[in-house]
Amino acid sequence: MKKIIAILLVTSGCLSCHRVLDLQPQNAFSQQTVWSDPNLALTYVNQIYRDGVLAYKDAGFGWGAQTDELFSNFGWCHETQYVQGQATPDNQNSSSPVNYSSTINFWPVLYSTIKEANIFFQNIGQVDTTANSALISRMKGEVYFLRALTYFELLKRFGGVPIITRVYTTDDKDFTATRASYDSTVNFILSDISQAVALLPLSYSSSSDIGRATIGAALALKSRLLLYQASPYYNTTNDITKWTAARDAAKAVIDMPQYSLYGAAATYGRIFTDFFNPEVIFARMYNSQVQEDRYNTVYRDLSPNGYNGYSAYNVLEQMVEDFEMADGTTFSWSNPAQAANPYNGRDPRFYSDILYNGAPFQGRTAEFYEGGLDSKESSLSPWNASRTGYTIRKMVDESFNFNIQPYSASQWIVFRLSEMYLNYAEASAQLGNMPEALKYLNLIRQRAGMPDQSAANTADLLAKIQHERRIELCFEGHRYFDIRRWGIAEIGSKNGLGIIITPATPANTSFTYQVDTVETRVWVPSFYYYPIPRTEIQKDPAITQNPNYN
Repeated sequence: MKKIIAILLVTSGCLSCHRVLDLQPQNAFSQQTVWSDPNLALTYVNQIYRDGVLAYKDAGFGWGAQTDELFSNFGWCHETQYVQGQATPDNQNSSSPVNYSSTINFWPVLYSTIKEANIFFQNIGQVDTTANSALISRMKGEVYFLRALTYFELLKRFGGVPIITRVYTTDDKDFTATRASYDSTVNFILSDISQAVALLPLSYSSSSDIGRATIGAALALKSRLLLYQASPYYNTTNDITKWTAARDAAKAVIDMPQYSLYGAAATYGRIFTDFFNPEVIFARMYNSQVQEDRYNTVYRDLSPNGYNGYSAYNVLEQMVEDFEMADGTTFSWSNPAQAANPYNGRDPRFYSDILYNGAPFQGRTAEFYEGGLDSKESSLSPWNASRTGYTIRKMVDESFNFNIQPYSASQWIVFRLSEMYLNYAEASAQLGNMPEALKYLNLIRQRAGMPDQSAANTADLLAKIQHERRIELCFEGHRYFDIRRWGIAEIGSKNGLGIIITPATPANTSFTYQVDTVETRVWVPSFYYYPIPRTEIQKDPAITQNPNYN
């Protein structure tokens, strides 16, 4: 075949002194050449990683800005379209390859990645196995994992989808593929995960392979997948066997000796900036050699305007309020002491996750107050000011000076151990094992420096687990899908709130605070799922649209 396939060369570039898998595009080769050389076949696999493992705005912030976590200052993922109930089958455009400004519907993008995986399986048999059998087996495991991950991205957005396992060409005159059911799609993903587990290693001996899929990554995907399937919105009959499977899948990862919770209350933020620490199960890396806007510019993009940042995603007031006090009690503006100093004495994770007025950051204190350097009245890029009075601190390495170079090595964590603890706690609670659920819930809280929880009953315990997920996993792309699988998606569509901070003294040493609406939002029942783009249904009329979309 004459078709040219763009692929990636593996190099050993330095990512903050860590040699890891580098996915920078370097060259292109003919398909015939690719499948005659095992090393070029490997670079083809790298392309699937690059297209299939989403990060930052596509995997976390864009979702958070459609919930009660974040406000999107610039709408890079067309978040306003969703939170104002304007999403239709006709406005779901997304680019392939993914760029910095498109919807995250991604139907065509994800199926393009699946096609890449299917091309691999169709052609890998051409590679000489005489001296390459181990590499070929491992590559197969990687691509099974990546295809499973991609189908899971489709499942999250749309529910059951067409399962495509072959490569269609222009010689195929008829293309009709119907949607599989939700559970059938889950079963297909599980099959790919099983294949991956059988072929992948536990770890890699070469530092340049760090970042590739492992058995742990595949089992972590299985844990998240089965937790979703067991959840009330999808498991309407409360089939206990699904909760058992979800519990066991999470425990399988927890019991792997190479993973452990990392850091403590004072060093919590390093989970995200210390690359491939023991808590990280699977991550997407970006290097500091070539700028990839919105991905390895994330430290600049999230930081406030007064530091020459973009304030791209602003933390909502309701997210700030949900961080507990350090003693485990609830924050309240009705408490005079808390209202006077709202950022004192909070959950230690608050200080690692959120940049607030008065927070120490890059050599000075943040000034979100009216007239401050990081406000809408600032002399420094006021158009880039936070609308809510907060920005994201989580994942930002404040030791990096993005004013010297805007792009830097960065790590988007896809799976980490604390999520597995919370998955296990939730499934255990659903199965009535409160002591086991509390044990793993409290291990998360103890690492964060928070007091242990107790629970009066299962409903109380589940509410506390849900709250802990909101705090521990904030901005990592979980909230959007958690409130949907729990059947309470509408709570994420309340108006987006911010804070107006007014100096009460000429020296700007004390302030008054007023909660303010920064974004009016609209809830529509159809928004449990994304609409399938109409152009895709026109290509294949056998595909049925999701409910309540015309």
